Amino acid sequence: MASGNQQRVCVRQAGSDEPWQILRRTDGAPGITTNMEDPNEVDSSGQQNSMMLTSITVGGDTSIAFSASTYDLIIRNVMGSEWQSDGSIVIGQDTPALEFLVAYMDVGSNGVGYLISEANVSQLQLSISAGSALTGSFSVVGEGYNANYDFSGDSFTDETSTKVINCAQDINEIVIDGQSQINVCVNSMDLTINRNYQEDACVGHLVAHQDKGTAQGSGSISLALTQDTFNLLEQSINEEEFGIRVDMGDGNGNQYLFELLRVKLGVEMPSGGRDAILRPSVNYNALRDATADTFIRITRTQADTSGSGDGSSSS
Repeated sequence: MASGNQQRVCVRQAGSDEPWQILRRTDGAPGITTNMEDPNEVDSSGQQNSMMLTSITVGGDTSIAFSASTYDLIIRNVMGSEWQSDGSIVIGQDTPALEFLVAYMDVGSNGVGYLISEANVSQLQLSISAGSALTGSFSVVGEGYNANYDFSGDSFTDETSTKVINCAQDINEIVIDGQSQINVCVNSMDLTINRNYQEDACVGHLVAHQDKGTAQGSGSISLALTQDTFNLLEQSINEEEFGIRVDMGDGNGNQYLFELLRVKLGVEMPSGGRDAILRPSVNYNALRDATADTFIRITRTQADTSGSGDGSSSS
């Protein structure tokens, strides 16, 4: 019987013979789903007697607790450009495909697994919440598969050992419109980067093609009602634009700065009963900044891990 803690999810660039990177995760994995259809032929027995395979869905969602270095390849794919020498990355259209290996290490004598090929990350979501780890998920869409992939000759890079970001201690700053919210209680915030892949099914193919669409950034913020946050309503009515910046680090030299460069807010003022804490609900949509040619810039600072043993390879 297979156990969830013996399931291994790995990623690398498509077509590469490099070692697989084993991903840390909390739940889920990209999968292969067969879709059956009844041709609805009339049968004199009055019973259903036929089903046929009409399509195969490749991909799915994986839940994570965010840690430094672990998801940089995932971020690179969903952003669509390369990490620059200064540690930054912006939205682009360059998305070299990935491939994912899902292995069940406690099935059979040496484990069994399947391969998802020609895959891309269609969406990345992160959630900051008081009293919690920084959690999130990423969604994968693929165009190919190997339902019984032999990984016995492959090599693997160990899981990263970087610390999971703690929202209570590791969020250095949340800034709206350049004003630090250091004296305002932010209860929660989430961010979604969506590449809006569209499924394009073709006759003669079981797996649909996936076409990349418009890159979008959106999210929500729940924060305390103060004079400053009350003014957000009027600013939203006036269609003012903002910038949002989130700075986080793990205390070990690893840091990520998420900058939404041009944002419009939708604000819903709170109402509540006795003893309720009143918090405006702020939804935001990120828009392309003409100067930077992107709606989001992510900048990473990496600790020196030389000699730490992190990222070693194993068979």
